[in-house]
Amino acid sequence: MIFRRIYIIVFLLIALLGLLFIGVTYIATTSFYAASTQLLNKDVASHIARFTSPYNQDGFDRKKADSVFYQAMVISPSAEVYFLDTTGRVIYFHGEQSEIHNWQVDMEPIRRYIREGGLHYVSGSDPRDPGHAKIFSAAKVEKDSGTLGYIYVVLGNQQYRTVTQMLVNSRVTPVILGAVMFILAASLLITILYIRRFRRRFDDMTAVLNRFREGNFTARFAVRDQDELGLISGSFNMMADLLVQNIQRLTTSEKERRDFMVNISHDLRTPLAVARGYVETLQLKRGQLSPAQIREYEDLVVSKMHQVEKMVGQLFELSKMESASFEVHREPFVLSEILQEVLSTVANGRLAEIICENCTDNTYVEADISMMERVLQNLLVNALTYTRDGGRIVVCLKRAGSRIGVHISNEGKPLAEDLLAWINGDNRLSLLKPAIGLTIVKKMLSLHDFKFGAEVRDGMNWFWFWVPSMDA
Repeated sequence: MIFRRIYIIVFLLIALLGLLFIGVTYIATTSFYAASTQLLNKDVASHIARFTSPYNQDGFDRKKADSVFYQAMVISPSAEVYFLDTTGRVIYFHGEQSEIHNWQVDMEPIRRYIREGGLHYVSGSDPRDPGHAKIFSAAKVEKDSGTLGYIYVVLGNQQYRTVTQMLVNSRVTPVILGAVMFILAASLLITILYIRRFRRRFDDMTAVLNRFREGNFTARFAVRDQDELGLISGSFNMMADLLVQNIQRLTTSEKERRDFMVNISHDLRTPLAVARGYVETLQLKRGQLSPAQIREYEDLVVSKMHQVEKMVGQLFELSKMESASFEVHREPFVLSEILQEVLSTVANGRLAEIICENCTDNTYVEADISMMERVLQNLLVNALTYTRDGGRIVVCLKRAGSRIGVHISNEGKPLAEDLLAWINGDNRLSLLKPAIGLTIVKKMLSLHDFKFGAEVRDGMNWFWFWVPSMDA
């Protein structure tokens, strides 16, 4: 349907252009002929005025004027000579008075023609045919006493125009029409061939789109550099590649979500099962347990409930950060001050040795204070949790050009390879059960575009992240 419309529109457009070409050609040809004829005969009136002028001081010599008519008819039968007074009124001509329909000739074209020396195309009125402007030759007749009148020669009478029109109709018109028809036919043929080629390309692209719509995401357009649709083909291929990548990313994300939910369910089930076991023990052995045992069981139940509450809070916090409306509120602060506050809070009552190096660096950074505090807290709690009693934890602030880095290391069991790979950027790996706190750390740093990493070195587990400083 669309190509049928294109055929019709192209045909009508070419036909319209053909008609326009005929009209422009006719106007240009006639205008060229008129201008060239006028230029070639520009001296006719001036020669009459110079050599055979019927004007004299005593009046107008009609016999001499008749001689002028005779000579003009012999030399140029198509010329009509008129003698005008100074106002442009016809005072003598060759023919019957009934042939004159306008005795007053417009003087403005005559004055312009004389002023320009006949070098430019000017048309004037015809006393016999006032409705059609004609080319002419004109000259002013002057004597010592002043201007006596004007000689006005119309170049092309009615009989001449009839013969010219007959020749145009019999010779020129068929040639022009033939040329136009040939141009139209050639243009239509070329257009049809081009549209057919374009249609084949369009059908190929439609087939690719149908395969893609049916689920064949490997379908791609053939990109041709010289093709009119090359840009569209390349853009579609890029879009298809991006779509496939997003689908793969969503598939991976869905798998991660399922694995994450399985792990979290297990983590939640474990403390709940323990708490339930102690509660059931209290119920079954009511009256058989000592007050000390009852307090011990109650404390264990409360501890497990706090553990569940903490995990639920972490999940809620993580879900908020996954929301599209979540925003990071950046503001300037001194990173070392936040680090020292977190250290004083987390290290209270711990058995591990905590060493802080260069923790008085007063460099300003710009980030979300509460999120950076949570990142430091999670990393330090994680280090304390997996460090043996009496073990060593080293916290260090390092400067590297325009960045400041936080490095936290602890003595303990080496980190698993898949956990290291996940922390260092391999998001295809499923989250491990003990990594929910690290998941929050990684998400918060990712929202800030801060680089986060981990490694095992010199018998210690190292966690680090870099923050751009405001002093750069």
